[in-house]
Amino acid sequence: MKRKRKPLSWLIPPAVAILALVFIIILSKRPAKTGAKSGSADVRPSSSAPGKTDARSVPAAPPPRAAIIIDDIGYSLEAIENVYAVGRPLTVSILPYANLTEESARLAAACNLEIMLHLPLESNAGKNGTKDVEGTISAGKTDREVRTGVEKCLARVPNARGVNNHAGSATTEEAKLMRPILEVLKERGLYFIDSRTTSASVAREEAAKMGVRAAARQVFIDAEPGEKAITEKLRELFRLAKKNGRAVGICHPKRESLAALARHAGLADAYGVTLVFASAIVE
Repeated sequence: MKRKRKPLSWLIPPAVAILALVFIIILSKRPAKTGAKSGSADVRPSSSAPGKTDARSVPAAPPPRAAIIIDDIGYSLEAIENVYAVGRPLTVSILPYANLTEESARLAAACNLEIMLHLPLESNAGKNGTKDVEGTISAGKTDREVRTGVEKCLARVPNARGVNNHAGSATTEEAKLMRPILEVLKERGLYFIDSRTTSASVAREEAAKMGVRAAARQVFIDAEPGEKAITEKLRELFRLAKKNGRAVGICHPKRESLAALARHAGLADAYGVTLVFASAIVE
């Protein structure tokens, strides 16, 4: 009698398991593909030299910026209206004791213009008070008197975000006089822009030492009258902004000056320069 052969079906499960194991081992030994799908690691070596930053990771430089400050505001509300009509982010600097100081500050705020205090400081030409306007900070005052004077001026110009000097060639040359002024600004979080009425000014240098955000004027836009001269000064301002990344110009609220500014402020676009408030220039 012949012996029956056992069926071989019992060999199938272990055979399948062995084949699966072999397949897994083969796959694990294959090199990873570069340029894999999103979420997979890219194992390609960096082409950047050691210690150097990949250029793709460097943030783009901000566009060049220019700020235009309109000084000597406070004698005419029409001047505020003309500044607003330019249609650009301009900054108005208001004298503290002009006959329309408070009204000018309110109207400027309503027009969304940035406001500064145009702080009167003693000039070389006005020493001994012969040519100084009311509220002028001058030599001979104690630090307390200087601080009190600055605080009174700020109280008359609500919403001021910063300060620049009216005249001041004598004051800005003296670090001792500038320090109590800058102390008040630092305590209040205000910035300072040196109008640069003297090349010997130490105001910005002192501001940097004290941690007060500051900048300095490069161009007096309407130093010479006439639309042609003003237009050329605007070009100079925008060239400086493009070269250095930022620049500050000062203009005055004469009808001729503001009319020329309204007609030619668009030159900023031609130079790739963005017009901004003064607070966006200081550092």
